[in-house]
Formats: sequence, C-alpha cells, structure tokens
Amino acid sequence: MKKRNVILSGLFLVGVVFVGSSLYASEDVASYIKGNHMKAIHAMGIEVEDQKLENMATITDENGKKWVFNEFTKSTNLIEIMREKYEEDVAGPFISVQDEIMQEYAKPGDSIPTILLDETLKEGYFAFIREDGEALSFKIKYDNGSWEYELEK
Repeated sequence: MKKRNVILSGLFLVGVVFVGSSLYASEDVASYIKGNHMKAIHAMGIEVEDQKLENMATITDENGKKWVFNEFTKSTNLIEIMREKYEEDVAGPFISVQDEIMQEYAKPGDSIPTILLDETLKEGYFAFIREDGEALSFKIKYDNGSWEYELEK
C-alpha cells in the first residue's frame, strides 16, 4: 500500500512538473511572438508603448495616430471589415499584395507578419522579422483599385 502511494505521489509530481513546464513554454512562445510584433512595429518607424496586441485592436503611436493591428495568419476579420466598409473591392487586392510580398521576400524562419493599417484601412504597413533579427517593413497603400507596396530601408 505504501509503495502504491509513493508511486502515485511520484506520478502526480511528474505530472505537475510536466504541466507547469508546458504552461511556461507556451508563455515563452506567446512572449516571443509578441516581441516579434513589437520589433516589426518599431521597424515600421512607429513607436508604441507595450500595448496589448490582439487582432483588430487599435493601438496608438507616440504622435496620437491610431492603427489597427493584425497578425497575418489571423486577418480574416480585417478582410471581412474591408468588404463591409467599401463597395469597391479593397479586400481582394489586399490579399494579393500580401501574397506578392510573401512570395518575393519571405524565407523559412521568418516571423509571422505584422499588419498595421490606419483607420481607413487603406494605408499602412506589412512587416516581418527574419530569423537573424533583420526587419523587413513594407509601406502599403490602396489607390485606384490596387494596393502598392514599397520596401522601406
């Protein structure tokens, strides 16, 4: 009976350590992703304090300008809002410009891209961080039926 209790106590302790380390690891991943988004925002030339970064959240830069934040892999709501807000097709070309940037510049190991758009959702930035820490930032703007982009140096 004592041997069984010792074994059960040992298994419980191993389970607690495993669950604790898994929670700790997931917090590190979330912090790492947020850190990459903050680096990308800084690379865009936008200074923001450590704000909560959630999709479709409005963040305010040091000049008081408001930006809509989005993570590339979770931009479905952003695209739907573009479709609802404008009669013209802003969303389709927006998807295309993201694809064009990724096809030309993305490499394995790059971070999940960060998207910041102004309140009109027709101008902003698309950026990601390379595995070596280099930031690539693209100014994007909707004009006359298409989105244009320019790599910022």
